[in-house]
Formats: sequence, structure tokens, C-alpha cells
Amino acid sequence: MVHTPPFITAARIPRGTCKLFGAIKALGTIKKSVVLVHGPKGCVYHINYILGMRGDRPSEIYTTALDEHDVIFGAEQKLKDAVLSLDRTLQPDLLFVLSCCSSEIIGEDAASAVRDTGTRARTIAISAGGFEGDFHEGYSETLCQLVRELAREPGRTALHAVNLVGMLRAGPDLAELRHLLGRIGVTVNAVLTADATRDDLERLGEAALNIVLCEPAGKEAAILLQTRCGTPFIIEEIPIGYASTIRFLERVAAALGLPAPVFPPAGPDRAPDCSFLRHRQIAIISGPTRAVSMIRFLAEYGVVPRLVVVDFDSSVQEKIRCQNLPAGEVLIEPDHELIVQKLREHEIDLLIGGMLEQPIAKALSIEHIDIMHGSQQTVGFAGAQNLAQLLERKDKNTRNPKKR
Repeated sequence: MVHTPPFITAARIPRGTCKLFGAIKALGTIKKSVVLVHGPKGCVYHINYILGMRGDRPSEIYTTALDEHDVIFGAEQKLKDAVLSLDRTLQPDLLFVLSCCSSEIIGEDAASAVRDTGTRARTIAISAGGFEGDFHEGYSETLCQLVRELAREPGRTALHAVNLVGMLRAGPDLAELRHLLGRIGVTVNAVLTADATRDDLERLGEAALNIVLCEPAGKEAAILLQTRCGTPFIIEEIPIGYASTIRFLERVAAALGLPAPVFPPAGPDRAPDCSFLRHRQIAIISGPTRAVSMIRFLAEYGVVPRLVVVDFDSSVQEKIRCQNLPAGEVLIEPDHELIVQKLREHEIDLLIGGMLEQPIAKALSIEHIDIMHGSQQTVGFAGAQNLAQLLERKDKNTRNPKKR
């Protein structure tokens, strides 16, 4: 029996978060950096908690902890004191000062306060009022701000060197991308922004090519780098799966004028066997970039996801249609109640998603795999093998429920 959710007009369970989260996520893994949020302590506590749950590196995220007095009378001096204290105590290379809803509403001028402090670190103010936009706008605008503030005019261009733009996730996926590109003679000049250093960000203009791995996060920054530094860019999906990895490397090689790479299908990089997935009723719930990559991964095995849910629209339906990717029903920014309803309607028994989907999966007794966790390897040949092993274990759990 299908349970139709109640019609709710004035209340929602959100499926996305705010611009401040996007800005912090974009900055959180930059090395020798500190993030200071000019706002109440609750904003920083919850964002730090979420990032920790998702497996991201514990970030140096601080707050001026605005209180009622500050909101009424202003707290510019409090901000200046906090900036100077962090600079002196932690001695970072980069110090990012972020506004949020509270400081934006009362008109605090974070940029002016930053200019007046005279820090040893390079201090950059970023407008991140949560009501001004969603998290993906926080990603994009923060990356553009970094380009404007830090990228130098290129004195030289490194041959066969690339920037990975919009790559916000460090860990095994980034390491695998570096390894894969190295196998075809390509070096990574810089990453915008995962695991980047100040020096990396300053030499962004020295790459021969920018590879945008997340279009919503990185496209505008790539356009800005093209305008400022003359660097061409290509937009590529995150390579999840054997065929997608080959396609990714071929397209990068072609863009750099390199010979097409050859990977024998019978070699150590062979595609894993995931034929056992054909009997599963699968749903994908994720951001648009990973959703398309996972659809393509499943397509390698003739598997069509019954339901695809993305948390914001980035031309996902157009990409699915133009690339002839097989997918069932696609939902863009649906309410929580509609997601639950559709999971039931499609009789989903395997949900590929993230941390936010775990309670839904548990409530509906659906097997769940978190592909958004920072420590989970999903990219390249090694990522395909890891995903296959995870999926096979889930399949065995379903066939042998007593072992759960």
C-alpha cells in the first residue's frame, strides 16, 4: 500500500543547506589555513559537526560567537581582535573571514575590518550570508573569490600540467586522480581547492588546462581563470567506473594534444563484475555531479536506476537525455515526503546516497551505501573495484538477512 504524504505548504524538511556551508566546505581542506565565521557559535558548531560526520578533515573553523549585545551594538572591534589573535597564535598562511546571516543583517563590514588588521597571513573576507543563496552558490562564489584574490598572472605555462577545479573532496579520490593522470604523463599543477596550499592557489594560472570536475562549483572559476590567465578548460564528470575512467583520460589527453592512452581490458585495471546488480531496484540520491557519474557506472553493467534524486538542478535531466544514459524517474529538489513516497512506489531495495539518506533507508528497511563520505574511494579503476566490493556485500546481506 502506498502512503501518500500530507500536503504541507508552510513547513519543509530541507534537502540542502546554506551559502555559509558551501563557503566553509570549499575552504575547509586548504592547508595551513584558518576559517573565522563572524556570527553566532551555533552556525559553526553544526557545520563542523556535519563535515566531521561526512569524513572531511577536521577544520580550523572558528567563530566570533556573536551574542545579543553584539547584534544590537555591533562587533567590528570583536572581529578585529579575533583576526589578530588567530593570526598571532596559529600563524596560518591564509585566514578566511566569513560573514553569515547575523553579521550581514546588522551590516557588519567584514572586508573593511580585514583591511585594517595588518595580519601576517593573507587575510580574505568572503560574503557568505546564508539567506543569500544555497550551498552550491557558496562553492562557486568562494572559488571565484580565491581566483580573484590569489591567482597570479602566469609567468610561464607548465606543459601537460592541469588544475582540478571544483574538486572539494580530498582523501583517496584525489590521490587516485593524481595517480591516473600521472600514468598518461599529466601532472596536477593545483587543485581548487582540496588539499591546496597558498602556493598552489597563487600558481593556478600556470596550468595548460583546467579540468572542471564539478560544474556547479567550478565552472565560473574556470571561466574567470580563462579570462585572467588565458587557460582553456574542459568540463568532465567525476570518473566513476572502468569505462568512465577510460573516457576521462582519453578526453584529457586529447585536450592536451597527447596520444590516446591504452589500457588492456584483461589487465590489472579490468572492470569488476557487477552483474549481480541487475536484480536490484536501485535509487541514487546525491548532488547532480555524482548522480550522473553513478548512472554511467551502473550503465556499464546494464543496470538502470529506478529513481534518481538530486538536491539542486544543474541540467541533470538534459545531461541524461543528451548522453543517452538510462535512468528511471528523475526528481529535482523534491520534498522529503515525496522522496519517501517514490522509494516505496518503486520498491527500492538499494539506496546509493549519502549521510542524509541513512535514516530514510533504515526506516524503510532499504540497504544503503554512502558514496559521499570523504574516506570512501569511488574514483578511477581502484574506486570501481571498491564500489563493486561494497555493492556485493550489500547484495549478500539482502540474500542472507540473518547475517545483517
